[in-house]
Amino acid sequence: MSNTVKKPRTSFNKLRWFLIILYFVINILMVFTFSDPNLQAVDYFLATAFIFVLAVLHGVDRYGKKNMLIFFLITWAVSFTFENLSIATGFPFGYYHYSPSLGMMTVPIIIIFAYFAVGYLSFALAHVLTGQYARKLQGKQIFLVPLIAAFIMVMWDLTLDPLSSTLQGMWVWTNPGAYFGVPVSNFLGWFLVVYIFFQIFALYLSRYDTINDKIRSKITSKPYWSEAALVYGITALGTILFIFFQYNYITVDMALITVFTMIFVALVALINISNNLELDK
Repeated sequence: MSNTVKKPRTSFNKLRWFLIILYFVINILMVFTFSDPNLQAVDYFLATAFIFVLAVLHGVDRYGKKNMLIFFLITWAVSFTFENLSIATGFPFGYYHYSPSLGMMTVPIIIIFAYFAVGYLSFALAHVLTGQYARKLQGKQIFLVPLIAAFIMVMWDLTLDPLSSTLQGMWVWTNPGAYFGVPVSNFLGWFLVVYIFFQIFALYLSRYDTINDKIRSKITSKPYWSEAALVYGITALGTILFIFFQYNYITVDMALITVFTMIFVALVALINISNNLELDK
């Protein structure tokens, strides 16, 4: 009889962690390209591509390829519909249009990929904050997780929109609003739209999600869940670093708001993950 003790398996994924490091480097390098509109656009596309790939790779381990495709289609259908509706009618975000630098379509494709990527991170962090690490959504969690995810995602827009629209002109508001040139309706609309696609996906998962031993072995470790918190935090870092390009009341205020919203959420998530006794190291 062997006395060998098996070490617990962890889901430390070298590829994803390598991409996380590269994503961090890209956010640092963006500081040096803010003054060049062409390089700025390249960095924006590159950062979106990295966070999209990270979301897909992370999500496939938890939900599988089919369910991640379904989540993408849900986010695409809902966000694309409401983006076009708002551009045409002003509901729910307000009247605006996108800059040609993001593409010639009325709603640039990159926007949909950003919705999906940050949406997935927000959904994952909502699971962390509610302790739903390796559990199928049931009961009140079917509605609580989407609600928290919506708050987490709107935090991102709360810090991003004034920089991207008012300062960089990536999209232009027809009637600038009270929040650093952004209409308050934009954030209320964002909350509505992202909650809708989170809720649809949660209802779908409550019926069709399965967690077998293979999936459980991948997602019951601290490194796995830490990935989502770190990528969300690195995304926030990109906003904070904007002060090194322009130091004015908008960039400083956005940096402060980022620290006390996105960074706070990432920090609380990491603490929860670290203190959780059910997760392997």
